[in-house]
Amino acid sequence: MSLEYDFDIVAIAPDEVDPEHGHSAVTGRPPVRAQFRSVKTADALRAASPKIRRIFLESGFSLEIGGSNLSGGYFRPEDAVDRNLILKRLFANIRNMGVQGEYRGEFDFHHFLAHIRRAKPGNVARAASMPPLQPPGAPPEPPERRTLVGRIGFALGLAVILFVILKLLAAQGAAP
Repeated sequence: MSLEYDFDIVAIAPDEVDPEHGHSAVTGRPPVRAQFRSVKTADALRAASPKIRRIFLESGFSLEIGGSNLSGGYFRPEDAVDRNLILKRLFANIRNMGVQGEYRGEFDFHHFLAHIRRAKPGNVARAASMPPLQPPGAPPEPPERRTLVGRIGFALGLAVILFVILKLLAAQGAAP
């Protein structure tokens, strides 16, 4: 199953900036972090090796999630500069520290990089019925489970059908 690698840039309070990793003071821009939109993606990053987590954290990513109403594959145009700075730091940290042989778990760097290349600036709101984008060749996600009302309706319909069949059999004289 492929993860959703969309992330948003969120401002953080100046008092929450770690002085050791607060790169925003150099640029003069307000301190920001990148937060993945998907809980599964954030969990996958949390489950990766400590070195991989450190690379992402020092680059400006957060292990928390952020909610967004943007469609998959899009980011806010006003976040482009901060997004590029965080991604440049991430690539520099990967190059300098290396990730070879580190446990990645479900977090797939190839899908992450492919998603970054495909992501476009835009304010395209996610429709309630629109599923998130999946990378090509990814297995389809299982359909959502039925709601409680749907299950009750199905059970009642099945009960009615069984009742009618039993009535027909009883009317023909064949008792079950």
